[in-house]
Amino acid sequence: MDFSSEAKSHHHDTHALPPIPIQEAYLHYNKVKRAELEQDDDLLYFGRELSEKQRDIWRPAGTISASVIENACNDYCKAALPDHDLPSQTDFKDATIYEHKDIPGLQIVPGILPMETQILFTSQLLHRDLADPKHKINLEADYHIPYPPPTSKPQCPAPSRSFFSYPQSTPSQLLHPKAPTTTPTTAADPPPPPPKPPLNMAQFLASKLRWLTLGEQYDWPTRSYGVTRTPFPRDLAALVAALFRPRHDIRPESGVVLVYSGKDYMPVHRDVSEFCQRPLASFSLGCEGVFVIGRAEEGGGAAGEAEHGDGDGDGGGARRQSQSVKARPRPDRTVAIRVRSGDCVLLSGEARWAWHAMPRTIAGTCPEPLAVWPVGTPGAGEAERRAYAKWKGYMGTKRINISCRQVWD
Repeated sequence: MDFSSEAKSHHHDTHALPPIPIQEAYLHYNKVKRAELEQDDDLLYFGRELSEKQRDIWRPAGTISASVIENACNDYCKAALPDHDLPSQTDFKDATIYEHKDIPGLQIVPGILPMETQILFTSQLLHRDLADPKHKINLEADYHIPYPPPTSKPQCPAPSRSFFSYPQSTPSQLLHPKAPTTTPTTAADPPPPPPKPPLNMAQFLASKLRWLTLGEQYDWPTRSYGVTRTPFPRDLAALVAALFRPRHDIRPESGVVLVYSGKDYMPVHRDVSEFCQRPLASFSLGCEGVFVIGRAEEGGGAAGEAEHGDGDGDGGGARRQSQSVKARPRPDRTVAIRVRSGDCVLLSGEARWAWHAMPRTIAGTCPEPLAVWPVGTPGAGEAERRAYAKWKGYMGTKRINISCRQVWD
């Protein structure tokens, strides 16, 4: 394993600006009204019948058999809940892999995860992994995080340690702001910013939690990975590898978990900090969202800044983009996909380094069995079920995206 900068197997600039066409698509889908979105013929959506044009563009590229999915999901459940009976699963079905004919490596596997696996997947991420201080979250730089104490039984399943076991508002579990790291030294220095207010659990989990990084820790300011090894969850790595083997050799070492509320979005970017060119697998859980992607070309425009804002016709943060960018998509240069809970987007080949964005979260579209989460957490004991009942409906307002990727060759 080579950690040196010379080991990088691609030559993309991590600070390049995105091309105009992908910015236009981002702005359009961030601002368009919901009614117009429902009638958009250029938006690929497997919740309805595909048009003749879409069937021509999106070609079946293979099938993941029901038996492969069943074995992968059952093994995942056994690893996550070793002391519990397997939850009853719905009938497993073959999953078709669709590939864009003009963008090699851009694939989508609709409905690859059955609902029971989606619920367990969500539980592992938001109970176990979120409560593990080895995995970083967006608030660490500014707040002291009151992590739940570790269980006395290392083999105990995920629900034994969770922020959702805390009450939504109690003085004993607050996120207190950290002291400023710099102070003015001269009269000319600007004063320090006002102190941030403490956050209770409801504020933290419902509105302030933005991202969680699993495994190899991505440093957002430098857009790079450190060399300190942080283990990626083994059960999740095995699930991803088993689902796509042998078609794709995916060995997850890092995962970025993005947590969206109804008006949140992710601006245009591309994932070019990894040293490895193996495919990236991006899973969706919860509410539906609009994913846009452009061709793998170098930048040439103004970068988007906003991460969270009104995504239902207001386009709040999107107005901070270059005024030269017009809010209209170019279907010949960009692709838009409405992703559902349980779908997986695969980026390999040319598409692995393509510019992409998530301009829209579509509120109120989380499937009902998952919408009541954390109620229904697999393996939860009686005390945990009582605690989780106070958070009932959390996932009904959320969208989770986790992108699993290999970092090192």
